[in-house]
Amino acid sequence: MSVIHIQQIRNKICDAFATKIDTSDIADKDKEKDIKITTRCLAAYAVHYTSGCSEQEAADAVVDGGNDNGIDAIYLSNEGELFVVQSKYSQDGTGEPSCADVSKFCRGVKDLINEKFDRFNSKIQGKAAIIQRALGAFNTKYVLLLIDTHAKKKLAEHASRVINDLLDEMNNNGAENPDPVFSFKRISQSDIHESLAQKAGNTPIDVTMSLSSWGKVSEPYIGYYGAVSGCEIAEWWKTYGDRLFEKNIRKMLGKTDVNDSIEKTIKDCPELFWYYNNGITIIADRIEKAAIGGSNRDLGSFKLTNFAIINGAQTVSTIGKSAYNSENRLENVNVHTRIIQLSGTPELFGEEITKANNRQNRVENRDFVSQDPEQIRIRQELLIDGIEYNLMRSEIYVPSEKSFDITEATVALACASGRTSLVVNAKSNIGKFYENLQKGIYKEIFNSTVTGCFVRNCIELNRYVENYLKEKVKLLPRKAGREYGVLIHGNRIIEMLLIKRLQLKSELESTEFHIDQDATKKSVDTISEEIVAYLSVHYQDSFLATLFKNSSKTDELVKALSLEKQTLQNA
Repeated sequence: MSVIHIQQIRNKICDAFATKIDTSDIADKDKEKDIKITTRCLAAYAVHYTSGCSEQEAADAVVDGGNDNGIDAIYLSNEGELFVVQSKYSQDGTGEPSCADVSKFCRGVKDLINEKFDRFNSKIQGKAAIIQRALGAFNTKYVLLLIDTHAKKKLAEHASRVINDLLDEMNNNGAENPDPVFSFKRISQSDIHESLAQKAGNTPIDVTMSLSSWGKVSEPYIGYYGAVSGCEIAEWWKTYGDRLFEKNIRKMLGKTDVNDSIEKTIKDCPELFWYYNNGITIIADRIEKAAIGGSNRDLGSFKLTNFAIINGAQTVSTIGKSAYNSENRLENVNVHTRIIQLSGTPELFGEEITKANNRQNRVENRDFVSQDPEQIRIRQELLIDGIEYNLMRSEIYVPSEKSFDITEATVALACASGRTSLVVNAKSNIGKFYENLQKGIYKEIFNSTVTGCFVRNCIELNRYVENYLKEKVKLLPRKAGREYGVLIHGNRIIEMLLIKRLQLKSELESTEFHIDQDATKKSVDTISEEIVAYLSVHYQDSFLATLFKNSSKTDELVKALSLEKQTLQNA
């Protein structure tokens, strides 16, 4: 049966991707031409299946070829996930991916994270800017994918160990229970076959569901709305799993801040779920209202043909998984629900609904900052001096000499705090500052003692240092290596140490503050050189993109440099 499955897989993925991927480097006379093309199609499918991107975007992500260093596809999603893929096509499907292949993939990932682009082919080098953008972003998640057509569902022990060692190293940020930045997923032969079968049109999901406090929209197209019991949603999840989301742009995202919030509401105040949650949107080819209940709007029964959830996957999956905990009272959970009938609508209307519903921006913790009295005060102080302090997310905001936003202010104040842990948070997960606006690290940098003048000066200094670091990067002979990594990833620590060494904290509070350019450049040069020297001795093989997001390692670095500086002063 395995060989039949492999043939079906090959036919399906090649039909989808063979004409879209780049095969210009595969010679017509190459005896392995078909295998190489299928391997690339497999890599494209891994990106398409896991990220929800288009087939062409997935095809463009393929980087397989000579000197690919074990990496066959790279894709950065709009949600800030960097997918790195290894693809292994086995014609007979026997065995499992070799430990040698998995080890090569892991080494390639390490080189990629360390920006050693000279070890890769031109296809991967062509994606250097995308990779560097991901590495420099605050909240990038790295998804390592192994897709293969081997029959065994589990990796061999040694191969699993190599993967786990890599994840442990990458996710170690010094925290007791770190939020994983790197994850690994294997898409096995059975996974591929099952996903293709579902996509090809397995039996449509037909359900009969109950809506309480329901209403109807008749024009221009038919739709219903109301509340669905958490128990009923849990039954959908138990019966159909992630098949419920086949028409969504993506499936559930795993553990996220949103999931944690949903879980907390279910556990602590289920009766408030309807008020706290955005609800779910369902499309169906046809909706039939059952006669039972008549026109009474308290409770209605509806039969849905070819049912699919196109928005609210996180809500549904979290409720479904919560059912396994008997302490959760799902009977008290009610979820706001919209159902839209596609029969009688224009062609592609269902796709347009799906896209529109998933383009809505969710409210983030940082959005509540605009209501903080201290932020309002700081903003007013800056306005008097003609400075625009942007507290709300806006697509029209552009930073300038006379404008900056809350994110830039948070980073600048963290660097001025002199506390390594705050600088690491600003580098690794700036969102943590906004989790609680009443206390904790947010109040350490935004409180009644912080003036608008201080914020402006800190940002001005940070911008100057950032521009100088970019100038230094341009002068490097190659965009790789320890010095390059320090200038790119160690920028926040450099800025913090600069303020400490030049004793600028009090000066930054003055309306008369100005940047001593010569002293600043000299100090940046010295600090960056000291960091390079320290890392060359103590962390020769560490990944700088993650090292500067590791509290304990970064704190060791700062203490070592401070001690060395003190020793030289006392000599």
